[in-house]
Amino acid sequence: MVTNVSQPVAQKTQAQIYDLRSFLDSYRAACPGDVLDVDRLIKAEHECAAIGKHFEDLGKYPLVIFNQVITANGKVSRFPLAFNVTGDRRKLAHAIGSTFEDVAIDWRQRVWQGGPKPQVVDRSEAPVKQNVLAGDRVNLRDLPAMRMHEMDPGHYITAGMLTTYDPNQGIDNCALQRGFIAGPREIRCYLAPHSHNYMNYLAHQKLGTDLRVAYWIGHHPGVLMGAQTTLGYPESHFAAASAVLGQPVRLVPSETLGDDFLVPADAEIVIEGVMKPGKLDLEAPFGEYPRYFGPQRMSPVFDVTAVTHRNDAIYEQFLVGINNNYGGTQEEGTIYAAVKRVVPEVQRVFVPVSGSGRYHAYIQLKKTHDGQPREAIMAALASSYIVKHVIVVDDDIDIYDDRWVLWAVATRSQWDRDMVIFPRSYGCQLDPTSGERGLSTKGGIDATKPAPPRRYPKRLNVPEAVLDRITLEDYIGADRVARVPAQRDPKSRK
Repeated sequence: MVTNVSQPVAQKTQAQIYDLRSFLDSYRAACPGDVLDVDRLIKAEHECAAIGKHFEDLGKYPLVIFNQVITANGKVSRFPLAFNVTGDRRKLAHAIGSTFEDVAIDWRQRVWQGGPKPQVVDRSEAPVKQNVLAGDRVNLRDLPAMRMHEMDPGHYITAGMLTTYDPNQGIDNCALQRGFIAGPREIRCYLAPHSHNYMNYLAHQKLGTDLRVAYWIGHHPGVLMGAQTTLGYPESHFAAASAVLGQPVRLVPSETLGDDFLVPADAEIVIEGVMKPGKLDLEAPFGEYPRYFGPQRMSPVFDVTAVTHRNDAIYEQFLVGINNNYGGTQEEGTIYAAVKRVVPEVQRVFVPVSGSGRYHAYIQLKKTHDGQPREAIMAALASSYIVKHVIVVDDDIDIYDDRWVLWAVATRSQWDRDMVIFPRSYGCQLDPTSGERGLSTKGGIDATKPAPPRRYPKRLNVPEAVLDRITLEDYIGADRVARVPAQRDPKSRK
């Protein structure tokens, strides 16, 4: 069971409930132009993904809610489909009351500081128990799960937080791990070999016991952020979710997995079931975040025993491989925490979409010693098995703009002295360049100026006072500025 949870409450409290719906209301009020409702009929097979891809080509990631989705069974789903709920760091920042620049740091610092304990509530107090389907009443093809990419074998769960418990201490673990809906009550899950869910799977397999599992889908982004935080093993992700949210995450006993298997009471949908030892079946190819199709593989089978959901549940989908903003922001917090321990002068970390949202990390330092960039590179690569390439820059570089990071590489580095390379490192299996069991070559570039008191040429600039006084809006006009074409035609896919 989850460690350090408060006792069940006897009656419903009057406190604010933080869930997907409260976030949608808040974000819609704050940014009405960034929430789009689509009432036209549209297919979950490829068509919804096409909308997401068109927006990505424009460099935009609006939160889209489809109200008339044709599912895998050819019927109009009774559930709306939402994507890009965590579509960019502005949405993540709004969710936890942070800023564009500071959201990853604030996210990690909340985990460090801890927060209120998760709270167990009675089934009668849990919205996710408003509808309970078990056995033959379950048909996963009624969900508006998307089939996104051309070679995907079918419809996938991508925003489901897969939850397991370790067999020794009974501590929860949560992770975003994809699930192929292979039948009305069958999901084939890819469990990355580094993941704690995979460790729990192996532990139960060694014991010869079923692994109890659940997907929970649709919740406040603050809860997702906490539940997806990289932690030690075993550590409670529900506790981390409470810390990031700043409010107790409400939990409730499962329907078919025992009262000691807790799931979020305010989720939109929960899918319960078991993975039997040694039961594997074909899963993939699937278009993953590196923007390539990964190979078909044998993966554990999740036999579904029950589905519970709220009235008018909202089904959430991640646009894997189309929008890579969320995963990179999560990695930033992990890297920042590791680098901060060895180089306190670290200012910010950014994991850009240009590196598939995972493989590149930019680290900004207020450098005081020439050895700090290498220390930062080594700490970053050791903290994240996913990140391959680290670029360290000074605090005058805007790390959120690739142009200036690459400018720093071009004008502040010599690769014979400023590049470090680590062959045969632990990497990611989804990287198409990785070798056997994900072995990868990693490295970093020190693109910083020499530390004081050594001098370096001054970076040119226009006086700030003049920039503040002379604006495009005043001299050109806002409408004419908006009509200036981008350097790349967004209609071009080359």
